[in-house]
Amino acid sequence: MSISGPYSELEYLIMAMVGDGINSGYAMRKEMNKMRGGRWSAESGSVYRVLRRLEKDGLLTEARKVGVPNRERTEYELTRTGEALLQSWLTFPPDRGEMAFLVDPLRTRCYFLNRLKSNDQVRVVKNWLQESKRFVADLQRDLETSECADPIRNIGYYNLLYLAQARHEWLKRLLVQVKSTSGLQTVSVGADEHEA
Repeated sequence: MSISGPYSELEYLIMAMVGDGINSGYAMRKEMNKMRGGRWSAESGSVYRVLRRLEKDGLLTEARKVGVPNRERTEYELTRTGEALLQSWLTFPPDRGEMAFLVDPLRTRCYFLNRLKSNDQVRVVKNWLQESKRFVADLQRDLETSECADPIRNIGYYNLLYLAQARHEWLKRLLVQVKSTSGLQTVSVGADEHEA
């Protein structure tokens, strides 16, 4: 048993879930899907591959098998080493590279909008804005109906909403810029775009 590190955010996430009692691969996948917007895959292959690595490295240990034969699920618990590593991860701030990892497919597409004709740029950004508005509304509704008892965890879930709202504001500014560059600044903006 030797710690092979360094560990990814997904590996720390799985250790943290085990520490919080979300200790089977199935339960972890359900929780990860609830978190939305993650940088990690909730596919079973990813989760179970990480569980095997963390167990091999002595950070997790198999606690028990539960369920009926042939449909058993394995539950894990943190080892002392795993608990110490998890505490260290929680205590120290992310490095600059982690903080800068702000993936947004709309921003990536924005870099290349100039490949479209001016009218198409406006149409595309309006579509992004409408989809963004729906996403923010859906996310708000989901979060309001699924709050958990832990207020700190709830704030963590709300981070995604705040980021989505910030992206929505950015899209409104992008639309103004695209219109002004295309000479369409005199086109009236619909109510949805003002309130979106």
